[in-house]
Amino acid sequence: MREGMSTDLFNRENGIPVYRQLAEFFKTQISSGVYRPGDVLPSESDCMREYTISRTTVRLAFGLLSNAGLVRREPGIGTTVISQVLSKLPMLSSFTEEVTRLGRTPGVVLVARAEEGLPLNAANALDLPVGQKVLKVIRLRTADAEPIGLAVSWLNTARQPELRNMDHAVLSLYRAFESDLGLTIWNAHENIRADLAGDYEARKLKIKPGSPVLRMTRTTYVRNEDESRTPIEYVEVVFNASVYSVDVELYRQSK
Repeated sequence: MREGMSTDLFNRENGIPVYRQLAEFFKTQISSGVYRPGDVLPSESDCMREYTISRTTVRLAFGLLSNAGLVRREPGIGTTVISQVLSKLPMLSSFTEEVTRLGRTPGVVLVARAEEGLPLNAANALDLPVGQKVLKVIRLRTADAEPIGLAVSWLNTARQPELRNMDHAVLSLYRAFESDLGLTIWNAHENIRADLAGDYEARKLKIKPGSPVLRMTRTTYVRNEDESRTPIEYVEVVFNASVYSVDVELYRQSK
């Protein structure tokens, strides 16, 4: 039994179902680092014996944890804590910066790089004609060597030819834009929606086709000397929804 666990865990008089109390207990244990990514939670039998509860209660609790993206349940292995990458909005940061902020090790695999004609959505974002050839870069993003997101970037080499010559396998393209090319990132427009993984995306992310994903599109702009802005990158990223989440802090507008 881990430190912090107690056989007198539940308040059976507060009206909150025991399975929800058990789920909240493990959420606290995970968030506080008692259980870290890769750790296996106590088995159903261990929980039944330790807390004098039914198997159904344990399964309901673990189901809540799984739905929250905190654990993965695997036959023959158990209930394993999975890692999370949290993106905080509206802070404009790169994937590398987000992962590093969480104390994890970012990684990148350069999947493909080629000059291709722009599809409609990328052309509109970069303010270029459909079919205009620019550099397309596909990168697999990882955290602690675990696949997290598949990024397809269209770089505006029509207006910034030097983008062709940079190292596209670097951890952070943003950092390379700024430190290597001397560009100043100004702002970005981002859209995030729920979707299902296609076959190619699923293979790269090592998930099943049709698994839930977060599909993000982002257009990044750089500042020009005359204070105007130029779109430099349009990227479509597919994140494994079980290990990536978005945190937004909202403010109410004063009347």
